[in-house]
Amino acid sequence: MNSVPDTMVSHLRMIIANLRQDGGLMSPSIYDTAQAVRFSPQRKKFRETLEWLLAQQHADGGWGDPAAPKTRDVPTIASILALHTYRDRVASSTKAAIEAAIQGGLAFLHEQVALWQQPLAEDLPVGVELILPRLLEDAAAAGLDIPTTQYRNLLPLGNRKREQIAQLNPPAGTAPVFSWEAWGTTPDPAVLDKSGGVGHNPAATAYWLHLAAGRPDLAREIAAAERYLQRASRATRVNVPGVMPTAWPIDRYEQAFVLHTLLVAGLLDHPQLHDVVQPQLRDLSAATIMADGLGFSDYFTPDGDDTAAAIATLRAAGYPSSFSSLDGFRTNGHFIGYHGEFQTSHSLTARAIHAMHLFEEDTSGLQGYLLKQQLPDGRWPGDKWHTSWVYATLLAVFALKQSGDHYSGSLRAAINALQLYQHADGGWGPCGASVMTDTAYGALALYVLRDSGNINWHNLERAHRWLVENYRPFDYHLEQGWLNKQQYTPYRIDWGFALSATLALGAMIPA
Repeated sequence: MNSVPDTMVSHLRMIIANLRQDGGLMSPSIYDTAQAVRFSPQRKKFRETLEWLLAQQHADGGWGDPAAPKTRDVPTIASILALHTYRDRVASSTKAAIEAAIQGGLAFLHEQVALWQQPLAEDLPVGVELILPRLLEDAAAAGLDIPTTQYRNLLPLGNRKREQIAQLNPPAGTAPVFSWEAWGTTPDPAVLDKSGGVGHNPAATAYWLHLAAGRPDLAREIAAAERYLQRASRATRVNVPGVMPTAWPIDRYEQAFVLHTLLVAGLLDHPQLHDVVQPQLRDLSAATIMADGLGFSDYFTPDGDDTAAAIATLRAAGYPSSFSSLDGFRTNGHFIGYHGEFQTSHSLTARAIHAMHLFEEDTSGLQGYLLKQQLPDGRWPGDKWHTSWVYATLLAVFALKQSGDHYSGSLRAAINALQLYQHADGGWGPCGASVMTDTAYGALALYVLRDSGNINWHNLERAHRWLVENYRPFDYHLEQGWLNKQQYTPYRIDWGFALSATLALGAMIPA
């Protein structure tokens, strides 16, 4: 197995060539779908959306990924509220299913109480400190029996964030507006950005439409927001009316991260990819030269993660780029995505360290921060932008590997952890099951560390074999490990990881 099948190379070429098309592609979001069907005035096709929501409920009564338990309360409460809203507008047989789902969801939330008694961690979903209290208020108004005392540690964060928002009066296309449905009160057209929506977020846009209903003076803006929701729904590739992603458009995020993944895998100059990579690099270069950093679209404020990925990739490819656009996201010994964040991100900081290395900037203090996040067993845990420890470990070892031999002990510990937690079938994944995304991250991490000592070559071969044997072209059911208001998958980004890892390993494993 010394080469990647031609179909996989063709697939990767197609992924790269289609970056930014249709505003980017993203998996469906239970939370945003539930909020959209609750609030959007156009509810003629609500039955298909409700059926989709019902199908997402797990046997334990909750919605969301059981592997990330703290991400489940928000989509569960939102789904309960959506089903409660429509339970008297459906046939009796469907009503019985809805009632059972609501009761199952309420029982699940009571089981979650112990989980939230612990101190708040860094890997909280985006905006949860604003969204969860608002959902609880709506549930109480609807007469739903949802326990609330377990969230008391979260409430001070929400109060701080609301005070911050009141002082900033944030404009359209900024991070606070992304969670506008949790704090907005009037349908101000000033919060609509050039995408047509509010905060690049379907839930926020649907709530704005809810408040704008019956306002003929906002007819043009209402039409634009409705078109936004229709286009955002198409980005999920689910083909169910009203099923929404958690963010859209995400075209610059998609472009910057796929190109950065090629850089990590040593494929940025690959001859079979050159003709599709170069146009994307030129397009990305024009965006970053014109902007003070890069956002996940041209209509959203820049963030540290997209900026780090973009300037590192452009610098490595020989395109003009400036470190100054990233330096503005450095604070208190680490890097942040957006100003005003309460939780840190070591995966983002690792990506920034690599960029700094390319610009020959001093990274010693930041490397100390990164090393402190390493667990005793050699892994880096998931954080606020991604729940997977394998993803966080990949970025950490890539950043430290660029910094020389000073961190060889840390890298050896990471190698040991990657090999220890690799499953018998050659893959990685949560709850003992191998999945495509984690296996791609793990395989790419071992590829990065291939000359760092004590790697069992058989582990590389097994990882490569798993990726090839489990390859399903154009599958839109990839695992959701990225973290926003809930977990999600940016399809092209994760396919970029999977295909890049397979190609990189395939080129180095002897026949």
